[in-house]
Amino acid sequence: MASQFGVLGAVEAWIDGRSVELGHARQRCVLGVLLVEAGRPVTVDQLIDRVWGDHAPQRAAGALYSYLSRLRRAVAGAGGVEIRREAGGYLLAVDPQAVDLHRFRGLMTLARAAESDRPAADLMAQALDLWRGDPFAGLDTPWLDAMRRTLLDERFAAELDRNDALLRLGRHSELLPALSAAVAEHPLDERLAGQAMLTLYRCGRQADADEQYRRIRRCLADELGSDPGAALRRLHEQILAADPALAGPVADPRRPAPPPATAATMPTQLPADVRAFTGRTDELAALDRLLAPPGGEEPPLTVALLSGTAGVGKSALAVRWAHRVRDAFPDGQLYVNLRGYDAEQPVAVADALAGFLTALGVRGSEIPPGTDERAGRYRSELTGRRMLVLLDNASSVEQVRPLLPGTGSCLVLVTSRDSLPGMVAVHGAERVNLDLLPVPDAVGLLAKLIGARVDREPAPAAELAAACARLPLALRIAAELAADRTDVPLAELVAELADHQGRLDLLDAGGDPRAEIRAVFSWSYQNLPGGAARVFRLLGLHPGETAHVDAVAALTGTGSGEARRLLGVLTRASLVQAGPGGRYGMHDLLRAYAAELAAGHDAEQDRRAALTRLFDHYLAGASAAMAALYPDGTVSAGDLAAARIWIEAERPNLAALCTYGATHGWYEHTVALAGTMFRYLDAGGPVAEAATVTASAVAAAQALGDRDAQARALSNLGRLHRRQGRLHESAATYRQALLLYADLGDRAAEALVLRNLGSVHWRLGDYRQAADHYRSAWTLYRERGEDAGQADALVRLGLIDARLGDHTQAAQRFGSALELYAALDDRFSEAYVVSLLARLPHRPAPLERAAAHLERSLDTVRRTGDRTAEAYVLTDLSAVQARQGLLTEAAGHLRRALMLHRRIGDRASEAEALNDLGQVLLAAGDAAGAQAQHGQARALAEDIGDRYEQARAHDGIAAALRDTGDPGRAGPYRDRARQIFADLRVPAAPVADLPATVPDR
Repeated sequence: MASQFGVLGAVEAWIDGRSVELGHARQRCVLGVLLVEAGRPVTVDQLIDRVWGDHAPQRAAGALYSYLSRLRRAVAGAGGVEIRREAGGYLLAVDPQAVDLHRFRGLMTLARAAESDRPAADLMAQALDLWRGDPFAGLDTPWLDAMRRTLLDERFAAELDRNDALLRLGRHSELLPALSAAVAEHPLDERLAGQAMLTLYRCGRQADADEQYRRIRRCLADELGSDPGAALRRLHEQILAADPALAGPVADPRRPAPPPATAATMPTQLPADVRAFTGRTDELAALDRLLAPPGGEEPPLTVALLSGTAGVGKSALAVRWAHRVRDAFPDGQLYVNLRGYDAEQPVAVADALAGFLTALGVRGSEIPPGTDERAGRYRSELTGRRMLVLLDNASSVEQVRPLLPGTGSCLVLVTSRDSLPGMVAVHGAERVNLDLLPVPDAVGLLAKLIGARVDREPAPAAELAAACARLPLALRIAAELAADRTDVPLAELVAELADHQGRLDLLDAGGDPRAEIRAVFSWSYQNLPGGAARVFRLLGLHPGETAHVDAVAALTGTGSGEARRLLGVLTRASLVQAGPGGRYGMHDLLRAYAAELAAGHDAEQDRRAALTRLFDHYLAGASAAMAALYPDGTVSAGDLAAARIWIEAERPNLAALCTYGATHGWYEHTVALAGTMFRYLDAGGPVAEAATVTASAVAAAQALGDRDAQARALSNLGRLHRRQGRLHESAATYRQALLLYADLGDRAAEALVLRNLGSVHWRLGDYRQAADHYRSAWTLYRERGEDAGQADALVRLGLIDARLGDHTQAAQRFGSALELYAALDDRFSEAYVVSLLARLPHRPAPLERAAAHLERSLDTVRRTGDRTAEAYVLTDLSAVQARQGLLTEAAGHLRRALMLHRRIGDRASEAEALNDLGQVLLAAGDAAGAQAQHGQARALAEDIGDRYEQARAHDGIAAALRDTGDPGRAGPYRDRARQIFADLRVPAAPVADLPATVPDR
């Protein structure tokens, strides 16, 4: 359809595949209300109430009319769509099928009325596929919040209905991963629990099905004081009796159903289909033939290679075909633009793999650090899945090979300007070469783009196609220029282009079409107004993939309004593409051409000034966001939300600028920008990205000769390596920082690095070395009279005492630290130390006071969005609650902490929290759950080299096995734990006593 609108995610609109700029949040709220009520009038009072709630401004009606006027203009290009005034109010006249919400509801109505489960399941999958996230994402009004909850309930009901249909079809194995996550999110839903129990039973996991029943029974009793309903109790009895009636049908092996439609299990990453696509019939047919599966066993991996010159339409063809055949890949589609011919910012294979693994539902903490390990995990995740993988703009076989699945159930489509003979020779790729468009197709594309003028002037139209080298990208640019100059005959435009080509030196390339496409670019560029031409040139210098209009304004030294106007000129000329949220991007050829023009036209000092303004803009934005997120004073919730939205949207650009600045001479900006971003990334951003940014700061500081900045960046990088579980790298990095600080005479910074280096040795189980570093830090803090630092060092020395079994000495150190924190009125740290005292066996501690302080701390860190601090506070609070006997609450807080550690990528803290949760579950009588948590902790601790957590995990598994009456299996785990404890010279305490390991900070 020509126009589409979405509310099942961010409020968005697309016309002919192009995203429409919808303005600020309040204006998008207006459109969101009209889309929900599509085809029905909404009164002015209703609109004001739904858009502002109780906070409507004095002139809300006037603002509303302004928003409606702008929205009318925004959707004016969508055929049959208009916002009009009627007697009952304002009405959005639109086909309901053009709105994802109404399409979702319509598909669910058809599915529930279907005569059999197979079409019903397919219709439900299509309906759930429409969801892009939380409805009205980023918008916040009382009415939208209530509607969001309603729609999420509708989605949950749809997922439950689809689960039932798939169970009736015998497709239980496909449901298991998503059901596990859903049950954790909805622990009190009996229908969902029944589906999970039946799925587990049919997968041969009767004991797990029984445990699922026991889990919801406990939850219902604890939360509601009730028992499971009769239907769930009856299902449980059937499972225990192995009732044959539960066996269910056998799934049809010829056509596996897609898994439950969730973002984690069914990625749909394809870009939007291409407007006015023309021709390529033979090439599409050649690709279609690759879909025909041979008989017999699973075929080898199918790889298709689309090769051809720049601008010939490889990406457009690949995306068009991928959309045509997406139903043949029910497990989803993966896409990455490898930017293989971008000299400055090609996508690293490791980053592409990380993106794919994230899309496939792998948690950040589980993504391996090395490229080979990531490739192995990626292949494992794709095993058995029927997926399409589109690798766009590859430059070499080496860039593609690690991204190939290991299963014949997938199909890989690669586009490249290179013929990549190694792909054919080694991997058996089927090459489809794209030549220039045939003349009829080239003229046909012009006809689609500029209409009847082609019919009126067929000969000039053919000449124009030839002048554009019959390259689709050039044809589109030329067509936009022709459409902008309707009063000029095509013949004159062709003559103008021919004259311009004659003036260029680009035609010396022996007929290379890339030379001619540059001529077309140049022709289009020469017809731009001066201001737009300058914006185009300078935009080619931007290191990121897209730029917000405000960033373009900074780059060009104009106001945002003028930048937006000039970007509109470039968009109409097809030289930039408008994206959602006021962002703009460029085709890689156009970016390279624009940068080349800037190098030849703009003086070096002007280019450098433009990029310096850009760096200043991003540094100011990052600084403002950090001031809002981590304020000295009071900041409104709106400021907090705006800060988070800005920094999340700009994170890729901020990282790209740091990388670019470190290698192109913007060293001071790189150091400042990386330092500003560090707290945010460290507090909850991806640790891997934080490490990349901070490594850029190290290089930039070294280039500057700024040893202080280099030491700070190294200290930050050491912390990030530690959180990733790369302990030996962390120690080496900290040692570099320590040498610099010692030489600089910065005793405060030296003390901090000593403390952090001690924490690395703590993780490695080298307690003597850790204690030496902590004592050195304490000495420096005492010399400087820093009570907070002394208290911190005492706490860490107390942790070592506790681990080595000297609980008396540990309690004394904690008590001394507590006195210092009390004198400083640092209640957060007081509560933390009290939580440590609570972890010491047989030691009194003011638990109620600690819990109250920690609850207040939890509110504070949640308001700031500091996910790292929130995870730590939750862990501390769980220790206090476990000591109080509040095991359910302690387990809940630990599960939340685990989710945060995984999202952040803090693998070391994740292993510790898994063991803590295992201990709490065992104390609560859930031995099976405890065994599962300790099993995960063991694998993770072994991977990062944390031997103490390995020992705790083995000890926990042994205790859980003993509790389930399986002491024979417990023995080896107990022996292994004792061996590690002995190696570490740590006394082994029974897990059931909750000795409470001490968390690192």
